Amino acid sequence: MKFQSQEIRVVLLALLLFISGIISVFAQQKAMFTQYMFNGLMINPAYSSIDDAINVTALARQQWVGFKGAPNTQTISVHSPINQSGTSAGIIFMRDQIGEVISENGFLGTVAHKVAVGDNTYFSLGLNGGLGKYVGQYSLSGSPAAAQDPVFADQNSLRANLGFGLMLFSQKFYAGLSSPFFYYRDLGTAKQSATAYKPHYLLQGGYLMDMGADIKFKPNMLIKYVNGSPVQIDLNANFLFKETIWLGASLRSMDSVDLLAEIQLSPNLQLGYSYDFTTSRLAAVERGSHEIVLNFRFSTRNSSSTPKCYF
Repeated sequence: MKFQSQEIRVVLLALLLFISGIISVFAQQKAMFTQYMFNGLMINPAYSSIDDAINVTALARQQWVGFKGAPNTQTISVHSPINQSGTSAGIIFMRDQIGEVISENGFLGTVAHKVAVGDNTYFSLGLNGGLGKYVGQYSLSGSPAAAQDPVFADQNSLRANLGFGLMLFSQKFYAGLSSPFFYYRDLGTAKQSATAYKPHYLLQGGYLMDMGADIKFKPNMLIKYVNGSPVQIDLNANFLFKETIWLGASLRSMDSVDLLAEIQLSPNLQLGYSYDFTTSRLAAVERGSHEIVLNFRFSTRNSSSTPKCYF
């Protein structure tokens, strides 16, 4: 028997709501960002050590366009060095929405400290912590059976989170290991359920290579692991032309092929856009994913000219 696209849509939406309700994750926990290489604080709190400038980054992501109830995410992050101490701090505001049923709004504070381990090479340790307001209105799913099922009972809770990150970096490369949502707990529940959240671990890396007077090449990699799920690998390659335009592409295993473009609008302002071509079965009922990133970068008061950061 052949299923119609509308039937497939309903089944996939029900499955999406079920999974989201069980593990109750932020988008950052799965690191579902295509332009992670230009928005590093979202996946590793140690990232703020890399850049000695003040950074303000805004991101908006619309996933699975055309699929009713698909996730959409908005984030704003700010990070800055603290004088010449080697310590940096940041804050992240997040909003995650799945249809009219599931929403989570929250914030994270981050702090990181770096130490020199070689010539222009540094090691950094970062920590983050914050709160999120989770609302799951499963009774709005439209299924009478689900409305009577305790598993789909409405939820409204405050959730706490702690995470960590490590980074080794220089002007030519970076490598990091992080779990930004390592400890994630409902403050209104005394014990964990059988479907308790499992930490996601992220391994990342990148390298900068000069290919001529006006071209730089930067490959990036992100590996995501959670116990009980397949490992997901994101491979990316970006080219920078005349210090102005980044063009690149990514391959995300079991998910998508992505195209990216970033343009330096001014010395302090960079705009980025990416489009994901879905390669999974969801491609039958949606039209890809859009992501826009806007980054403001300013020198600190202690430095009139901060070297450009390519990571």
